Amino acid sequence: MARSRARWFRRLVSVAGLALAAVACASLDTAGARPTGQPAPKLTKLTLQLKWVTQAQFAGYLAAKAKGYYRQAGLDVTIRVGGPSVTPERVVATGQAQLGIDWLPSLLSARESGADLVNIAQVFARSGMTEVTWKDSGITSVAKMRNKTVGVWCCGQQLELFAALTRYGIDPEHNRGVKLFNQPFNMEDFLARRIDAAAAMTYNELGRILETKNPKTGKLYTLKDLNVIKMQAVGTGTLEDGIFATDRWLSSKANRATATKFLAASFEGWIYCRDHIQSCTDIVLANSPALARRHQLWQMNEVNALIWPNPLGIGVMNPTDFSRTSSIAAQFGVIKKAASSTSYRTDLAKAALKLVKLAGMDPYGTGFRKQKVKVTLGGT
Repeated sequence: MARSRARWFRRLVSVAGLALAAVACASLDTAGARPTGQPAPKLTKLTLQLKWVTQAQFAGYLAAKAKGYYRQAGLDVTIRVGGPSVTPERVVATGQAQLGIDWLPSLLSARESGADLVNIAQVFARSGMTEVTWKDSGITSVAKMRNKTVGVWCCGQQLELFAALTRYGIDPEHNRGVKLFNQPFNMEDFLARRIDAAAAMTYNELGRILETKNPKTGKLYTLKDLNVIKMQAVGTGTLEDGIFATDRWLSSKANRATATKFLAASFEGWIYCRDHIQSCTDIVLANSPALARRHQLWQMNEVNALIWPNPLGIGVMNPTDFSRTSSIAAQFGVIKKAASSTSYRTDLAKAALKLVKLAGMDPYGTGFRKQKVKVTLGGT
């Protein structure tokens, strides 16, 4: 989806607060070409720290870079891969990156501990966290997990399940009414039926189950073999992948303009992935072939469903969702007290949405529907 420099110029000058970008582009002619003999505009360098390893969870940012959206916005963006030993909040707080991605409870914890961080765009509008049970177990709800062995992840990712169990009179913090199992980040214990319920993200571990052969039938498992209990549907979903920066960095007008351009280009990347899941999956694989193509395609489709549709527009924080996330984080000791609304800002995301709409792109995804993705053995 190529765009001329002139088109980008028209978008920039239409949004208040981006005067610096307008000045930088003022010499462009109506065809988008630079006057003869003038050097190309200098790109603003920017580093984004991912939460995890390269996968379709971050496809929108990879697409924005591959499709040239960042460069067309005057940005030279470096995308840093995350992993189990990487804390995005620490990386951004220490100035190793200007922007980071993480789940909101982690950001609130870092902020309460003194880190100068603020959420500037909430890209995932809903939670992908689930608990999965076997259809023949009869465990069709959180209430029916009472006295069962339930898999749970550590390190802040247990909050949604704990809140759901508590809602039904079960005390997960003291192992009363439930047998908690410290689940590795795989589905082996569930597949071997050593646990009754397992934590699974819709876009990752759930797909891993469906990519596995049922030894009784010799065929792959299907959703008909499972009960998928979504924390979002239970009402205890917390906000996941959001973009954050430091208040200190954002105190500069130039940096706020840079952040707005970054958000607009990133949103365009996510819109591209929404409308082109096959080619967007190819972009992810070009950055890292570690995960099999069919698994990445499943992930791309499911991640889209966490972003779209969004009646507020991609990236704009929903205050109700923020309050619920903050309350759950406080309830289970991630933060000492519920965080205030100063933990996030929406002005930059809203300014970015104006740029996206001026480019003729849909930042709401009102008619979005998931595509049907066929799983294969091992995700290959």
